[in-house]
Amino acid sequence: MTTLTIHIPDNKADFIKQLLKELDVKVETKKVNKKANLTPNAETIKAIKDAKEGKTTLITNVKAFFENV
Repeated sequence: MTTLTIHIPDNKADFIKQLLKELDVKVETKKVNKKANLTPNAETIKAIKDAKEGKTTLITNVKAFFENV
């Protein structure tokens, strides 16, 4: 048996489920929360806070970037 994970637009889900049922395929429905994967980690939160407070360095070219790393 093979397990596949596929992402289906909401407006096509019922059609795909019916089609798979006709093919005798077991379907497990799991709704994906797109925002769940967009939670920033602590480092990103700090970077956003620093940027809002103006604690940033303007980098104008690649050489300047590597000099500040």
